[in-house]
Amino acid sequence: METTAKLIFVTGGVRSGKSRMAEEAAQRETLPSEGKLYYIACGKVTDSEMSERVRHHQVQRYKSQGNWLTVEQPDDLASLAEHFKASDVLLIDCLTTWLTNEWFDEAVPEEEWACPMFQQSLKERITGAIDKLRKRTRSIVIVSNELSYEALETPLVFYYAKVLGELHQYLVRQSNQVFLVEYGQRLLLKGGDPE
Repeated sequence: METTAKLIFVTGGVRSGKSRMAEEAAQRETLPSEGKLYYIACGKVTDSEMSERVRHHQVQRYKSQGNWLTVEQPDDLASLAEHFKASDVLLIDCLTTWLTNEWFDEAVPEEEWACPMFQQSLKERITGAIDKLRKRTRSIVIVSNELSYEALETPLVFYYAKVLGELHQYLVRQSNQVFLVEYGQRLLLKGGDPE
């Protein structure tokens, strides 16, 4: 019988404390197992602000005393599945960056952003990768950003937010636990609270 990893989804506004909460959740998931603790970094360092954010997260993980193994993988996360064991715990940070990397992976003309087939293929690529990773690991924690707070002023932002929102709905349906984090405070939306 095939098992499926526990899934924890952590979402909220930018700089709300999501990553810290997700790191704590991933470390708790590692405690009862002999597995390794992986941080799947989807971000690409493209400017000084992103470089500073990466450094901040690295320091935060170092201070947490967790034995983090970092894998830099901006897209195609499905290709990582064969490297994990059933006792391993993954933290994927973050879905919004992963979606952006997949979105712009191909040279797609602007008019195709509105194409339902393009949007569906992106969703299937990401949900398929999550499903594949869940079949190989003990637990997965996924971090994402809420874009519903932002003005959707261009067609690209509108279609991107639409696809992200549909991915969020998929994650909420599939997750064992869902947290919304704002201003450093977490709100349990689904599942039992571990504390």
